[in-house]
Amino acid sequence: MPSKLFILLKSPHEFTGMDMMKNIAAGERSGAILFEDAAYFAVDKRQANELLSVVKEAYVMADDLASRGFEGKAVPGFKAITYPEAVELIMEQYDQTVTL
Repeated sequence: MPSKLFILLKSPHEFTGMDMMKNIAAGERSGAILFEDAAYFAVDKRQANELLSVVKEAYVMADDLASRGFEGKAVPGFKAITYPEAVELIMEQYDQTVTL
C-alpha cells in the first residue's frame, strides 16, 4: 500500500479533518507535516497526542514554530524540519500527499 503524507495548514481549532485522516491513514505508513498555524498541533499536548494517534511520523516546520514563539518547544514525537527536508519528504519519502 502506498505511504501517505498529510500536509496540514490550519490550527487545531480550525481543523476538521481528523476523522478523514484516520480513514485514509488506516493500516499504512503515514506522516504529517505541519505548516503555518498547524504548528500549534506540535505544542498543545492534547492536540499533539490526538494527531500522533493517527499518524506514525509527525514533522513541524521549524520556521513556523519560531515565528510563533515556540522554537524548541515541540512535544516529543514531533521533528522540527527545514524546507529542504520538507521537499525531501514530499518528493522522495512518501508515495502520496494529502493536503487538509
